[in-house]
Amino acid sequence: MKLTLIYFVTFFTLTFASSVSTIKSTSIVDSISQLLYIYLNPIFQDTLKQLTQLVFEFGDKLSQNIPYELTRANGPTPAPWVSQLFGEVNSISTQWNNQVSQFFATIPTIFETNSRSSLNMPTIRETLYNAVEHLLGELKKLFIDNIKQTIISIFNRFDLMEFIGRKRALSNIEDSLNVFEQQVSNIFDKTKEKLNRTIDDAINFIITFWDDVKYRFLG
Repeated sequence: MKLTLIYFVTFFTLTFASSVSTIKSTSIVDSISQLLYIYLNPIFQDTLKQLTQLVFEFGDKLSQNIPYELTRANGPTPAPWVSQLFGEVNSISTQWNNQVSQFFATIPTIFETNSRSSLNMPTIRETLYNAVEHLLGELKKLFIDNIKQTIISIFNRFDLMEFIGRKRALSNIEDSLNVFEQQVSNIFDKTKEKLNRTIDDAINFIITFWDDVKYRFLG
């Protein structure tokens, strides 16, 4: 973290020191955007990792209702339900990373839109909060909806509804999904807190440094 801040401070200072009259705002915006990427992206990736682990714990619990021959791996080949669930997690991961990449691609625009004459940090902060909340809402829906459909598909694919009894199976799935959704929501709530806290730290640092630079070079 300290190394990244040193890099950012050095780059930012050199940008100003080169010539105040020829400062390119895009260089500053790119530097700030890169700083936010460095600190925010690991939070998104850690969240995805937690959710992936949760999915397989969830699948393992549900597998207790699956006939033994379908839960048993065949040599190096995983059990059928594991393969299907793993495939869906991979698909979600791809969509997840695409949506997160789109979020980071909008950050320069957020800063450019709110820095015509000077950096409007309160508005930038609020815009980033809103963007994070919107993104997390989409990711949460993506994750819950796709996993729910996959679990139901697994039960239908192997005729587990009939094997267990449709009424009992639906009740088990519904109860398990309710618990799963709450666990997913808890993870996303914590992620939102981490992201907003990190945005706060970054914005506060930028404000402090920006004021210092203006004082040093602009008087």
